[in-house]
Amino acid sequence: MALLALVPLLIFAAFAAKRLSDGTRENAIRAMKETANVTASIVDRELQGALSAVLVLSRSPLLLDEKFEQFYDQALSSASGANGWVILYSPDGRQWLNTRLPYGAPLLVRPSPEELQHIISASEIHISGMVWSPALKKHVIFIDVPVKTRSGKSYVLSQAVYSDHFGLAFKERDIPASWVVGIFDKNGITIGRSVNGDEFVGKRANPDTLAAIRSPSDSMLKHTIRGNIHVYDVITHSDLSGWGVAVGVPVDEIDRQVREAGYIATGGLLLAVIAALIGAGVVGRRLASSIENAATAAEMLGKSEALPTMRPSGTHEIDNLQEAIVSAARKLKDAEARNIELLESERTARQVAEIENKRKDEFLAMLGHELRNPLSAITSAISLLRLRVGDDPAVRRPADVIHRQSEHLRSLLNDLLELSRVIYGKVQLELQPTDLGALVTASIQNMMDTARLSRHTFSFSTESVFVNIDRTRMEQIFSNLIDNAVKYTDEGGSIRVSVTIQDDLAVLRVADKGVGIGPDLLPYVFDIFVQGDNTLARTKGGMGIGLSLIHKLVSLHGGTVSVQSEGAGKGSVFEVRLPLLVSDAFAPARNVLEPESPLQGCKVLLVEDQDDLREMGHILLTELGLDMRSAANGREALALAAAHQPAVAIIDIGLPDMSGYELAAALRSAPQTASMRLIALSGYGLAEDKARAAAAGFDLHLTKPLSLDDLTQYLASLSA
Repeated sequence: MALLALVPLLIFAAFAAKRLSDGTRENAIRAMKETANVTASIVDRELQGALSAVLVLSRSPLLLDEKFEQFYDQALSSASGANGWVILYSPDGRQWLNTRLPYGAPLLVRPSPEELQHIISASEIHISGMVWSPALKKHVIFIDVPVKTRSGKSYVLSQAVYSDHFGLAFKERDIPASWVVGIFDKNGITIGRSVNGDEFVGKRANPDTLAAIRSPSDSMLKHTIRGNIHVYDVITHSDLSGWGVAVGVPVDEIDRQVREAGYIATGGLLLAVIAALIGAGVVGRRLASSIENAATAAEMLGKSEALPTMRPSGTHEIDNLQEAIVSAARKLKDAEARNIELLESERTARQVAEIENKRKDEFLAMLGHELRNPLSAITSAISLLRLRVGDDPAVRRPADVIHRQSEHLRSLLNDLLELSRVIYGKVQLELQPTDLGALVTASIQNMMDTARLSRHTFSFSTESVFVNIDRTRMEQIFSNLIDNAVKYTDEGGSIRVSVTIQDDLAVLRVADKGVGIGPDLLPYVFDIFVQGDNTLARTKGGMGIGLSLIHKLVSLHGGTVSVQSEGAGKGSVFEVRLPLLVSDAFAPARNVLEPESPLQGCKVLLVEDQDDLREMGHILLTELGLDMRSAANGREALALAAAHQPAVAIIDIGLPDMSGYELAAALRSAPQTASMRLIALSGYGLAEDKARAAAAGFDLHLTKPLSLDDLTQYLASLSA
């Protein structure tokens, strides 16, 4: 036990010793960085002082008016003592005045005249590096400011400073004698050095130091500097001039401190280990038995078994441990009991939720079925009435109103049930490569044929754009967008549709000049049950689910839908963006609809147990020229099919004597009716309902109320 207790102690102690050694080295490096930063700050302070003086002089009215003799006296009083003086240069490097010399005395050309043109063109202050002055036999630093006089002439006003002026940075801070501090210009030329400065000033730094100076970030090196000194070197930069400041400390000095810290930590560790071994030897035997008993109890506790009798050990700490184990055993049993209760409660709640969810789905499906039956009868009856009333306005107008409102009710019902299926993940897309432009063109042509767009000024333009979509769902998306534009655009207003390619995406755009969308409503238009017209009049109608359905169906296709509007009364623009399907295998589809073939004389069997719906459907389809037979149940349908052998049978799924699926199977099994085309007609329109109809042998699945457009297109395709 003693050895096991010492192992983590040894590991921790070794880690602590390592941390102590690292901390000692880090403290030394931190002190070096602090010295480097302070030195750089002193250099910046001196440069800033000289720069401030030059900037003030550069704005002098005497200088701007080119009154150089009067300006000379002003500059002479502003020069930085014995270490600095002011010079005015023309762009070619000639001096116009120099406060080191009397005004009018012969003056020299600047040692580096090529810098002046760059300073003037850049219109920026400039701090030079080390410049050797042959006349002064010394290194000089120039702080340059471009000046433009009122007459338009350009000059450079400079504060010249001896390089050894910056040696005061070594005097203002108590730098250890063994440390080497150096100041370098951007080219690595030594400006000042705390050790052997006379020997190294004006010379270039070694390659390692030069690379660190030219680097934009601060760095630390371990290398050999000039003078053959092996050092840790910290290099920082002056913020104002970009010069480098290097602080080097001999490696032996820092490593010696690290070794001393390690010796102290190791000695303390050894003393701790010896003391621990002695203590463990004294008390180990006495505690071994009690700890073994506690370990056995703890093992049984982990297995949720009954604990053995815990006898007092005579050791306060072990007795406390035993009591804690017994208490933990009781709490563990209580927790297990509570967990069982919670698990059972959660299971019951989940079952209840699943039952309620199933009931909700069943209710929505039943609601759709029960609403579609009477709506189908109404739709068929009014369609028949419209065929028979002719041009009598007294009857035609009410018939049109009832037809239009029944279609609106049918659309609302479909949207409500469709949105429920999308929300609960009941929609399965049947994706196929499709020309979006051709699909939209065909949909528009159908809308024009049915006078759906006759009350508005409508225009469109489409490109051949291939995408991977569910054609039925995309037609539904486009139809809802058009319905929305028609609903919120006054009669005679313009609606424009386009299909284009933008940013490698297919873009379907529907723009209108309608009522527009206010900024307070714009962020929420795709939320369910959100409407723009919430007044009591409800002049626009609807339930606020069409745009929400569009948003969710577009998302299922991997696309996005957005809306833009400049505000109320300024119209709106809806854009659907879908990923392109890039393939040379798909040729552009022709935007031409094949003419429908005549339906005259086509034999059709209608099987429907609802009397009104069967009667209206029979009469309506007869008016279309079809040769109709009707049956109220499955047995009657089998007899009529065998006797008349119709080409198509429209079968309601919910029949009294047998289901529509069973009737379809029976028709498929009889030789004389096996080739008959079967259409399922149901109030249920989920994907699984359509799949079940296909599995039973149906060729087409339609939902109530029966869509004459869908039926006539299908029959026309058969005739063709």
